[in-house]
Amino acid sequence: MKNLVSAFFLIFLASCSQAEKATIPQEKMVDILYDLTVSSSARNTARMKDTVQYTVSYQELLKKHGVDSATFVKSQEIYRKDPDTYAVIYDSVQKRIQKKLDEVRATEPEKEEEKLKPLINVKDLKALSRNKQ
Repeated sequence: MKNLVSAFFLIFLASCSQAEKATIPQEKMVDILYDLTVSSSARNTARMKDTVQYTVSYQELLKKHGVDSATFVKSQEIYRKDPDTYAVIYDSVQKRIQKKLDEVRATEPEKEEEKLKPLINVKDLKALSRNKQ
């Protein structure tokens, strides 16, 4: 009887010690989280006035990557159980965002002639109002 209990206990420990594997590979998870972060930032920016209203739903982003929401959530939970791996994933996302931000900041600003010019200059308005008096 003791042998039977010991055998069950060993089987139980062995099954608990096996780590679950995420169905979404680490690099793909980085891609998905990057897109979700950019989309979330676009949503927050879109609430401001004078911004382009361009947002993508989270479902569309997951569909783009060929993942459904249940698979994404399950994989994310598995990665959360391993803090070292989870930190590597988020560090990769942060580095990609920083790289993109640096690229955008490094682009040349528009040339003066390419910028939109106002239809009426404020100085012209002052001159017009003086002439009427």
